[in-house]
Amino acid sequence: MSSYQTIAIVCVAIAAIIFLLPMQILLWEYAHKKRHTSGGQTTALFILIPMWLLLMIALLCVAGSGGFDWLRLGRPATNVLTVAATLSLGVVSFVFVACYLTPGFIPPILYCPPIYLLPIATMLVVISSFNPQFGNSPQLFSLPWTIVAALSLFACICFGGYFLVRTGTNVVAGITHRLCRPGLSTKDILAKISTLDPEADFSDLISRATRYDRPEVREAATARLRSHPKFLEMISNELEKGYLEPAAEFIYSATLSPSEQARFARPARAGMQRWVNHIPAPNYTTKKNLKRLRRWGKEIFRGFTEKFASTGVDFAPVIADFEEKVDPPKA
Repeated sequence: MSSYQTIAIVCVAIAAIIFLLPMQILLWEYAHKKRHTSGGQTTALFILIPMWLLLMIALLCVAGSGGFDWLRLGRPATNVLTVAATLSLGVVSFVFVACYLTPGFIPPILYCPPIYLLPIATMLVVISSFNPQFGNSPQLFSLPWTIVAALSLFACICFGGYFLVRTGTNVVAGITHRLCRPGLSTKDILAKISTLDPEADFSDLISRATRYDRPEVREAATARLRSHPKFLEMISNELEKGYLEPAAEFIYSATLSPSEQARFARPARAGMQRWVNHIPAPNYTTKKNLKRLRRWGKEIFRGFTEKFASTGVDFAPVIADFEEKVDPPKA
């Protein structure tokens, strides 16, 4: 037995185990328990990636032993095409698995043939290449598999090309827009801030006083806000009743005096409780939005607990409520 054959058989055996155990468990769970829920794509990736990498190594062994010489290509070209074809089959396989795991109007059973046939056919190509007795010719499995792999590769190239063209067009358009309409310089922004009224232009000033702007701009906007005699009242009202996120970002970014800390602590807790109360349930929002809310909330709460530690205002109950909303216990 050659080294190519040994490596290929071992890779196929491990890939078959992966396909027969974790993959079938995943498919069974979503077929019988979670038909009306989405998810599982990440788990599928962790199963499919090692499986198709092992099959790719096995197919490279087939190419190295001359199993694809009937294509009449040079060995380097054969190896490149083997890698590209295997990767495209893996992508197509994942697409069908993801569709199977995602609730929709199409019955999941229709996705099963490619889910099973693509890896099994690939394994048969490897086995028949090193064991011609399983067929009249190694091409018995290799030719149909090559046609399917070529179609998969063509589909991936078309989709990838479309994605790159579309993304590239958007990037070029964005760069062109920025070049044609450059933003204000720091000097211009500072000059504009000096003309803003802390009460009439409160929203503009507070949006410039957060961590997302340049330090000199943030300091100028903060100083302009503090110049208003009702500064403490305006920020407190915004925390308790207004648009919370800019006000919370301002508190997070600003250096507060002890008197400001004492004045803002309770409104900050009340505002964050109001924000937590409006967090939608996981089944009424997207995972991306819930992740954004979780990330923002954790960061703001961490800053608030440090900033208001000396005031005696306890954020723990609000934080516990927040964590229950963004990380609900699993049934």
